Amino acid sequence: MLVIDDYIGAFLLLLAGFGSGLYVSIASGTAVVFMIPCLTIFIGSSIYQAIGTSLIIDCIIGGVAGIIFLKKGNVNFKPVIVLSIAGIIGSFIGTFYNSGAPESFLTIFIAIVLIFFGAILIKNGVMKNVEYIKSKLNFTWFQNNKIISFIFFGLIIGFASGFSGMGSSGAVTLVLIFVMGYDLHTSIGTALLMMFFIAGSAAVGHGIIYDNIIYNAALMAGLGAVIGATSGSILANRINEDKLGRLIGFIIMSLGGLVIVKMLI
Repeated sequence: MLVIDDYIGAFLLLLAGFGSGLYVSIASGTAVVFMIPCLTIFIGSSIYQAIGTSLIIDCIIGGVAGIIFLKKGNVNFKPVIVLSIAGIIGSFIGTFYNSGAPESFLTIFIAIVLIFFGAILIKNGVMKNVEYIKSKLNFTWFQNNKIISFIFFGLIIGFASGFSGMGSSGAVTLVLIFVMGYDLHTSIGTALLMMFFIAGSAAVGHGIIYDNIIYNAALMAGLGAVIGATSGSILANRINEDKLGRLIGFIIMSLGGLVIVKMLI
């Protein structure tokens, strides 16, 4: 187990946790984009330890931010319990395949996707993009067969979370918007609360099966994540959906650039 015994390392972990908390609670993102660069570049962990530790941070953020959204009335969990259960199962299964992940390809792919979608959000906001997708794609079958849809999407989203370490809230948010018809704030709040369980299941798998969690780093970053998630959740609940979408886009583009920089270092 790595030992975080210097003030600079501890500060960087607090900062990465805080940034993760803000990003995930505001933009329904994932702690991976902050935690993996911090842990692999500055702390010296392996990519597998970074993924396992990042999932712990996503779990913490999902719990803290989800409760705040719940208190604001922006969580509707009961209708999507099947989606959550499927995600929990899928994420635990995904941990078994993590060791074979093509790290370099996956990283550059994620960066390109982040920058692309970030640019779209900055240009059009959220609702224009939602309406555009709805006009091009027909979600009627998924809406009429919710149980099958929830099992299908839940297993895929959960598997991706356990496999790559990316938090599930972003993908779940899209399912809740297009299949359930939730508004953006309710989608984000519900997805965050679900991520507590989905990321938590994957973190348990990484910790028990492969011992790929740096617990002292998770404790330090988790403290920053609680502060960031609390601040970000309060801010997200006060921003209108279009402004929130553009803020999400700016953050996503910035972090896509950060991922590329990390690849080049």
